[in-house]
Amino acid sequence: MHKTTDPRSAKAFLKAMYERALAPALPANAMRDLHWPAVPGRTYILSVGKAATHMVAAIEKRMPEKADGLIVTRKGYVHAGFGPSGLQLVEASHPVPDAIGADAAQLALAAAGTLDEKDLLLVLMSGGASALLPAPVEGLSLTQKQDITRSLLMSGAPIRDMNIVRKHLSAIKGGRLAAAAWPAATHMIAISDIPGDDIALIGSGPTVADDSTCAEALDIVARYGITLPSEVTSDLEHGKLETPKRTDPRMQRSTAEICARPADMCAAAAIVAQELGYEAIMLGDALEGDALELGQQHALKALALRSEGRKVALISGGEATVTVSNRDGRGGRCTAYLLSCALNLQGADDIYGFAADSDGVDGSEDNAGGYLWPGILEDMGGGEHARQMLLDDNSYLAFDKANALLMTGPSGTNVNDLRILLIG
Repeated sequence: MHKTTDPRSAKAFLKAMYERALAPALPANAMRDLHWPAVPGRTYILSVGKAATHMVAAIEKRMPEKADGLIVTRKGYVHAGFGPSGLQLVEASHPVPDAIGADAAQLALAAAGTLDEKDLLLVLMSGGASALLPAPVEGLSLTQKQDITRSLLMSGAPIRDMNIVRKHLSAIKGGRLAAAAWPAATHMIAISDIPGDDIALIGSGPTVADDSTCAEALDIVARYGITLPSEVTSDLEHGKLETPKRTDPRMQRSTAEICARPADMCAAAAIVAQELGYEAIMLGDALEGDALELGQQHALKALALRSEGRKVALISGGEATVTVSNRDGRGGRCTAYLLSCALNLQGADDIYGFAADSDGVDGSEDNAGGYLWPGILEDMGGGEHARQMLLDDNSYLAFDKANALLMTGPSGTNVNDLRILLIG
C-alpha cells in the first residue's frame, strides 16, 4: 500500500501506523486496571509530565473521595474538556524550566510535608517531569539551573546522565519528595520515557531511592564541559548533595510501578506491520546514541534488505541524541535521524518510513517528527541543500520545505521515539 508516487498517500498510511502503535501506551488503556494502596487518611495526587492530565483523567472516576492534589504539565498540553475538581492545574515550561514550575515544586514539597502516616502521596509521572518541576538546591538559582539545563540539552548527553545531574542539583528529585512526605506512604505510577525503563530515572525519580552518587554527577558535568557554581561543586565534592538511598528509613514506605513502556509501543508497531504483510525486524526498543549515526546505520541495513528482495519493516524505539552546534538551528532528534537516513538512502525506491516522538513534539518544535519517501531529497531542494541543512542543525526546516513534517499535537503519553522503515 505504501508503494505510491503520491506523498500524501504515503503520509496518511504512515501516520495511521504511528497512531495504532501508540494506542497501548495511552493512559486510558495503560492505566485501566491499575490499583494503588488504600489508606485510611488523605490521598494527595501529584501528576507531573507531558501526560499529566491524561493520567489523571484515566483514574478520575476511581479517585478516593478525600483526594486533592496538583497537576503540572507542559504549556499547551492540557487536553480539551479536562477539569477535575479538587486538583490544582499548572502549566510550566519544557525543556528548560521556569519560575512557574519552580513555584509548583515548592507547592508539592509543602503538601508532602503536611501528610502523616495514615496518608498517601500518589504520584503520576511521565516524561518531561524533570524540567516541569524544578527545585534548585541551596546555592543554585533558577537562572543557573536553566543555564545548566540548556548546556546539557545541547551537549548530546543521554537522558541517564542528564537525570543523574538533575537529581543531585534538586531539592525534590532523587527520592527527596518521598523523604519530605515520610512517614506517609508514597506510590508512583509511571509512563517510561527512559531507555531500559529504570524507574528511578523517570522524571528523575522524586519518590524513588537513588543509587547514583555525587561523584557520578561531578564526572558527568566534567565529561560534557558543564559549568557549575563553585559552591555547588564544593557541595558535590563533599557529598553534601547526596540523595536518599535504599537503606534510608524515609524510603521504606515508597513503592513504584510502570504502566507503559517503549517496548509496548514497539510491539504494537510490529503487530501492525505484520498485519500489513511485512516481516517485522525489531532493532531494539531502547536505542541510544548519536541520531545521525543511527540514521546512517538504519539506512544501510534497509538498503541491504532491499537488495535481498525482502518485504520488511525495520522498527526501533529509544532516545537518540543530537549534539547541537548551531544555537539558532531548528530540529529535533527524530528529524535529524530521518534526514541522515534519507541522505544515506539517496532516493532508493521502495523505502518509506517515519520517525516520531511519542509525546507529539520532537525537541522544542511543533512536530512529532517527519516522513520519508524516495523523492524527499528533491522535495527538500536537492541532496546538497538537505545535507547543509543537517549540518546547520536545521532538519526541521528541511522537512518543512518538503511538506514532510509529522504533525499530531500532544499525544497524551510519552514512551520515547518510534522509528519505522518499510522496505519492499
